[in-house]
Amino acid sequence: TLYQPVNEISFLSWAVGNTSLIHPHSGVSAARAHEAKCNLVRAAIRACDALWAVEPRARIVHTDPLIHVTHAPGADSEAVRRASELNLSQYEAWDMLAGRSEPGLGGAARYLDILGVNYYHSNQWEHPSDERLHWHRGDPRRVDLADMIETLWRRYERPIFIAETGHVGDGRAIWLDEVATAALRCRARAVPLHGICLYPLVDRPDWQDLGQWHHSGLWDVPASPTQPDDAHRTVPRLLNQPYAQRLAFWQTQLDAHVDAAMCARAAAAPAPSFINPSGSPMSHLIAFSHLRWDFVYQRPQHLLSRLARRFPVIFVEEPVPNAAHCSLERLHPCEGVEVLRPHLTGTAGGFHDDHIPVLQEMLSAYLREQGIDRYALWFYTPMALPLAASLSPEAVIYDCMDELAAFKHAPRQLLQRESALLKMADLVFTGGMSLYEAKRERRAQVHCFPSSVDAAHFAPRDALQDDLLVKEERRPRIGYYGVIDERLDLPLVRALAASRPEWDFIMVGPVVKIDPATLPQGPNIEWMGQRGYDELPRLVAGWDVCLLPFALNESTRFISPTKTLEYLAAGKPAISTPIHDVVRSYAGVVAIASTAQEFAAACEAALSRTEQERALDALARAEVVSRTSWDVTVDAMSHLVEAHLKAAQPAAHSPSRAQMADAAVSEIARAA
Repeated sequence: TLYQPVNEISFLSWAVGNTSLIHPHSGVSAARAHEAKCNLVRAAIRACDALWAVEPRARIVHTDPLIHVTHAPGADSEAVRRASELNLSQYEAWDMLAGRSEPGLGGAARYLDILGVNYYHSNQWEHPSDERLHWHRGDPRRVDLADMIETLWRRYERPIFIAETGHVGDGRAIWLDEVATAALRCRARAVPLHGICLYPLVDRPDWQDLGQWHHSGLWDVPASPTQPDDAHRTVPRLLNQPYAQRLAFWQTQLDAHVDAAMCARAAAAPAPSFINPSGSPMSHLIAFSHLRWDFVYQRPQHLLSRLARRFPVIFVEEPVPNAAHCSLERLHPCEGVEVLRPHLTGTAGGFHDDHIPVLQEMLSAYLREQGIDRYALWFYTPMALPLAASLSPEAVIYDCMDELAAFKHAPRQLLQRESALLKMADLVFTGGMSLYEAKRERRAQVHCFPSSVDAAHFAPRDALQDDLLVKEERRPRIGYYGVIDERLDLPLVRALAASRPEWDFIMVGPVVKIDPATLPQGPNIEWMGQRGYDELPRLVAGWDVCLLPFALNESTRFISPTKTLEYLAAGKPAISTPIHDVVRSYAGVVAIASTAQEFAAACEAALSRTEQERALDALARAEVVSRTSWDVTVDAMSHLVEAHLKAAQPAAHSPSRAQMADAAVSEIARAA
């Protein structure tokens, strides 16, 4: 049986002497920190003696964080000295327990039995800035975890296990790969690392803010109770599939019976990103996107998360600029999808020409490391087209979800690259009828797949508790969710809210490309910011009417809002400005209005419907929703993709995809 008398002596003494987190809550005091460490060690030694008096065979664990601190570039001698001191401080409690320091405490070698180490991405940082050595950006100053564990083993020669580790969000699975491959390297070096404990198993809230959940567990809690009335309700738990898959994989690889030689071979090989359940070779989809996966959950996420059941998906985001050095961040947001997020030096945004050579090398290196040589390319932005010049895909697909050239700050090369992509693509999909009609004029074979809906996800349910819902007076609630940018008619929202001060207007979504100071303000308008896809159904459940208050301009000429069907699936009346695809597909079910007065009248009509009228409206909405689903859309798309992959037999004299892409880019450069 394992016992831990005092958990994390070094961490607790640091918290006492360097923070106000715990008693005595009085900030920095090196003397207090040392005094606390000595007292905690003394308590641990006495606890060991008491345990052994009852159970002589008890094994004792002493756990503390394993850290690495480096000094800032160009730091003075004092900063260099202090960084070295911080590194050595991680051993102080263990040294005291072993009797190597502070002999008056009574330490001896027998008290240092088993070492537990806690290790997270933030355990390596720079002094004196306290800036993290970012793991996900591949900071070259980071020290290999296997080297850190080996140093600990050489110092004490005691059994070691990782007592606590984990990560947050979409990085959980790849973090487990990071830690597990370090364990393989330890075993190959005969360093006795005996196990890895994940923390937490079920998601938890933040210590200081119980309303903030970390999404760090093997199971997520998608609807965490935040109100007293919710405290005793049953909360669902959702298994994070990528994390669970990697756990199952590494439990096999790190089995106690696997010998060191096998671990050495495994440690030298990259961990596979995808596991095909059938075991047969399978083409990948490499998707290039101007949107980030963790932005608003919309068409790319709906389609690709489902396509990943057939084709492992590699989702390549546009680069993050202004990085200190180039690196490739990897995330696993859902089963079968790996997100590649390049961090590049320089200030250029998007898939800029300046980035292309580095991105080509990054992607080629990644494909080589993962052993991926069969793939199709899937474009959401034509700006990524030059990347195809270094690739040899089996197919090229363009899923045109928006007329990006009409958006604010659109790159000047976008139209030229789209023309080349339309010429090169084997399959072209569009996100609505207006886009279909526009692209069909430029390419004969275009398939219209309007945005669809996950009806089960948005099915009517209990409303999310919030400040407005718990008001004594229940006022009509008019809501909108989605990106808040130049496509939204903000003057319309302002006028509508001003005309009905007795109604509450709830606006949910990130503000992009416009100044937040221009947002309409008022006592009855609430801007809630971006919310997760899992939260939306319960938010909408508390609304009486849903809005699609889009401006009528070039940026909205071809849009087919995904939220239209989602509002209907949630069982809510919806009102829209006369967006072409909404009028064409949903007139009669979605009310159409152009002015604030017309919107107000449509809202009043919806609020005053009789029970019989509401029942008829619900039937009409359900009938529209029943005609489509994302699953049906993906089935149809997959059939087209698989049919092309099966039929594709490139002739010897035909130019390769890389040659076609290279020629297209050269043609664009000459035109520019």
